[in-house]
Amino acid sequence: MKLTYVCFEGTPQELDASEAVRELARQWSGTVDAVRRTPRVVVDPESDDEVDYGWLVEGDVPGVVEEGQSTVKAQLAFNPAAQQFLDFMAEATSWESVGVHGIKRKTWQEGDPLDYTGYLRLRRKGSQYGGFVYVFASTGVINFRLQYSDEIAELAPDAYPLTKGNYQYRVNIQIRDESTLKQALALAELACEAT
Repeated sequence: MKLTYVCFEGTPQELDASEAVRELARQWSGTVDAVRRTPRVVVDPESDDEVDYGWLVEGDVPGVVEEGQSTVKAQLAFNPAAQQFLDFMAEATSWESVGVHGIKRKTWQEGDPLDYTGYLRLRRKGSQYGGFVYVFASTGVINFRLQYSDEIAELAPDAYPLTKGNYQYRVNIQIRDESTLKQALALAELACEAT
């Protein structure tokens, strides 16, 4: 099987008007999928300046409670692999007893909402450990509660070791495409089973 992936950047109107894009699409055999995400560019009526609010993320982010939805969606709006990140969240939160949690900041007091701006924790209910992964919606980076090893390198060639931070969380991967999504899910399953 041969797969060719090409990404064209431009507004929908520019891409529709592009003779080069039409010619390339005609040359490809098979199915050509055109993904159309809706940009959220707003024109300020007073200054006529355009403000880019990223991509509109429709639906809920799997596992995230209502109070964190808008914050996480705002972060995902600028993640070029937002769909793969959502697929990761959907799969990982479907596992038995897995929950998504925001963060209690140092100044947190009883009754304060959790913070969803930096990262999210995926944690097994009843686990004596913290989260088995930390996920960053804005970048698609996943930090696993694993030690980097040859087994990890073989299972996830795009994963990389960390030398700083918490000594128990030493493996990262950035979800950029379907391949890194599959690797991230395999590592998350290992980390989940270990907690």
